[in-house]
Amino acid sequence: MRVLASAPAKIILFGEHSVVYGKPAIAAAINLRTYVRAEFNDSKRIKIEAHDIKTPGLIVSFSENEIYFESDYGKAAEVLSYVRQAIELVMEEADANGKGVTVSITSQIPVGAGLGSSAAVAVATIGAVSKLLGLELTREEIARLGHRVELLVQGASSGVDPTISAIGGIIHYEKGKFEHLPFMELPIVVGYTGSSGPTKELVAMVRRTYEEMPEVVEPILTSMGKVVEEAIETLLSELGEGEKLARLGRLMNINHGLLDALGVSTKKLSELVYAARTAGALGAKITGAGGGGCMYALAPEKQSEVATAITIAGGTPMITKISREGLRIEEVLP
Repeated sequence: MRVLASAPAKIILFGEHSVVYGKPAIAAAINLRTYVRAEFNDSKRIKIEAHDIKTPGLIVSFSENEIYFESDYGKAAEVLSYVRQAIELVMEEADANGKGVTVSITSQIPVGAGLGSSAAVAVATIGAVSKLLGLELTREEIARLGHRVELLVQGASSGVDPTISAIGGIIHYEKGKFEHLPFMELPIVVGYTGSSGPTKELVAMVRRTYEEMPEVVEPILTSMGKVVEEAIETLLSELGEGEKLARLGRLMNINHGLLDALGVSTKKLSELVYAARTAGALGAKITGAGGGGCMYALAPEKQSEVATAITIAGGTPMITKISREGLRIEEVLP
């Protein structure tokens, strides 16, 4: 038997950093996907094949006491702990420890770009392996297992990434609680700087600034929370699509300015943001922790022009849109 599953990347539409201080945030799944194929093998080992994950390839086998490197180690090793932990958690749930399973990974999501690549590979792995083992899990149960994977590997996780990757669409997150928001087609261009910022260090830097100058930083964080609330009201409103998109674009630009005020933008990110706006995007901002990684632009009818502008500014554009679907079982073969 062979199962192919996929799970989407995510972007933070509004509210990164301020969410750490109890403010709301909005996240969305986007149509960049990680694909995981799972099948049994006769070796009684967990075998991971990473042929194309936007980093050098890797094939590794695990047995109880040994690790077998079957190709160059490469940067793809970043996915190993998430994939292995996901497989082991599903095997525990299915009482199938000791079975040999091979998973093969391909991905459209750059590793370390702030687009939730780790959560997507964990969710897709859980989906594929659970189906292979005959374990019927809901999307919400898969999201919870994905959160457990992140906690085991990272030591801390809000659960936003695996939740949005598992269930798809647009979600409002606040103080550990998730709520689906109405789905809306948002034509997005993601711009990748080619480097990633250290999330923990950036969060710590904002924390230090807040502790040193609370009277300055608190209003910024409060304003970011108000931007999210305004964005939620816009999504829930009876405004026409054009009016909604224009309003969301303005809110994106405000949110980016507030993030820049916190010091998490970079010269390269700002160049991509302003290149996108100049090319006709309604709004553009950092998505994620900053310090590198990605920005995104809202570009109805201008995606091609915005993508070209991002390229000229030195970034890698990815034309995409919000994904209604989260985890998807693509095929099941005998």
